[in-house]
Amino acid sequence: MNTSLSAISGWLAVGSFVAGACVPLVHRLKVGRRASPDSRAIGAHVVLGVTTAVIALGHTICILPEMGSPEAVAGGTLAIAPGVLAFFLLFAHVGVGSRLRDRALRTRPKTRRTHLILASAIAVCVIVHVVGLHE
Repeated sequence: MNTSLSAISGWLAVGSFVAGACVPLVHRLKVGRRASPDSRAIGAHVVLGVTTAVIALGHTICILPEMGSPEAVAGGTLAIAPGVLAFFLLFAHVGVGSRLRDRALRTRPKTRRTHLILASAIAVCVIVHVVGLHE
């Protein structure tokens, strides 16, 4: 297993992303309904989401010196491009999520759907990124 700083930070970002996604899902399973925008569950979701964005930024900075590594070169554009896309989608996801904190948001269903679509796209991009680097 690769124990470089870029690999460690990448897996930390994945772990934080998964943990953040689990918070509202577990709440819904336990309580039987969505958490309100100002609930503790959504507060934890927000903290984990912002933490994920910060770790992803750190991961991006960490990989710059390693762009010539055998893993990066072997994966090529097929591995790097989905990682770049995931990075930008993550920040869009945080922005859309911050709009959902507004209790008076009139477009909540549409905004929530966009938030979910972005999260799903990030997950797919990250999977393609990891598989591309480890083939």
